[in-house]
Amino acid sequence: MNSIISEKAEIGEKVEIGPFCVIEDGVKIGNNTKIESFVHIKKGTIIGENCHIHSGCILGDIPQDLGFKNEESFLIIGNNVVIRENCVFHRATGEGNATVIGDGCYLMAYVHVAHNVRIGNNVIIANGTQIAGYVEVEDKAFISGLVGIHQFVRIGRYAMIGASTKLVRDVPPYSLCDGNPARVYGINVVGLKRNNFSPEKIRIIRSLFHLIYDKSIPFEERLKLLRDKEEEEAKILYEFITNSKRGITDASWRSEE
Repeated sequence: MNSIISEKAEIGEKVEIGPFCVIEDGVKIGNNTKIESFVHIKKGTIIGENCHIHSGCILGDIPQDLGFKNEESFLIIGNNVVIRENCVFHRATGEGNATVIGDGCYLMAYVHVAHNVRIGNNVIIANGTQIAGYVEVEDKAFISGLVGIHQFVRIGRYAMIGASTKLVRDVPPYSLCDGNPARVYGINVVGLKRNNFSPEKIRIIRSLFHLIYDKSIPFEERLKLLRDKEEEEAKILYEFITNSKRGITDASWRSEE
């Protein structure tokens, strides 16, 4: 029942490692992290403190990328991260590059995080979601189960993605997105309330979304109107949209309370 732990791995204080694990050269594991059975942590993986990694995970394997040439790259996992059973996370393509998962994330069973993905802090990703290379997920986004995310897609802060959604375009911050093809159905009111957004802030965000998706106004004019608004949320949305390379997901409005 012994695990195989490289003498060249750096293991912090009070780390628990279950049976039948393999921890390779150069792995770094922070204090108070718990690793359950049958976990394989490969070179280039850096794990923070107070994490909990459940059985069957493979962390830091080489990218599923034909452009990878065995360069040195990394998988970096923050503090207080929970990774449930049978997740697979890959390190990055490109010398010195990293796949990054921020602090306080909760990734449920069978989630795949591909090369060069960047996930922010306090993100929740449910069972079976598959995240392709170079995807970016901002802080406090919520991604439901069985979601497929195309490479280079960006998901904004506080966005919520419904189960079995297929994403091929960027999802704006604060939005509620669902379906195949995906559509923005409004704003993530429940998530915003849970994160202490005031009724006034929620009203402002809703009005900004009606502006962004008002097709009676040319898109460039909508961007100018958004740019000129003073609210912080307007500035966040403007920056997100103008930095989009794949375009933002279309909308299909429904009534909101």
